[in-house]
Amino acid sequence: QAILAQAVSARRTDNIRAPLCQAPHRMAIPYSASYDTDSVVGLVDAIAPLWKKSVEEAGVEPMKLFKTLELIMAEVRRIDNYEEVDKDLQALLAIVTATNWFDEKQTEKIDEWLEEVASPEDTQWLNHFPESETQQAVIEGLRAQTAIVTVDKIAKAITIEYEGGTYGQGKHDGEVRINSEDVRIYDSRYPGKYLISHDELPHSPEDLQWCLQSSNWDYGWDEDAEG
Repeated sequence: QAILAQAVSARRTDNIRAPLCQAPHRMAIPYSASYDTDSVVGLVDAIAPLWKKSVEEAGVEPMKLFKTLELIMAEVRRIDNYEEVDKDLQALLAIVTATNWFDEKQTEKIDEWLEEVASPEDTQWLNHFPESETQQAVIEGLRAQTAIVTVDKIAKAITIEYEGGTYGQGKHDGEVRINSEDVRIYDSRYPGKYLISHDELPHSPEDLQWCLQSSNWDYGWDEDAEG
């Protein structure tokens, strides 16, 4: 009877302790999240306990998560006045880029997004002009043969050097210069002289292409150039 009582007691003890040995409940990653505080915080809560784990251990689907982040960033870019850094979104991107779940190209893009959401307001617009899309906008907008994009975050400006382009006055080499105040075309045939757009400032490569094909331009001269 003593042995039976010990066995029953041990079984009861095992039943009580068993739940303590079970794996903690894993929060599902909300791949359908959008850009709002609850959704972003929900992603942080789901990913934070997993960021040191492998893809298999975390049970994460990298492509789906990347697409979720991509859609969130698209929503952020549609905000007209993104003046205050979103600390929740900044935390999310910082955790995600520290994982080993993504390939090199995806990680570079996530790093760009992190820099974008953490950027001061006066340089924010620069991030709306990805290099390849901006290059293509100038090639198509000016029917140029080549274009090279340079982003200067210190001067807060974008310069696109092109070859064999035209704005209706013959083929030439030149530059398109964009800053927070205007868009200009510099034709290498006329040093110091430029065309300045009178349309609204472009907010994307698509806007830039439209602007370059517009007829709403006028001539100007650099202050240090001889008229």
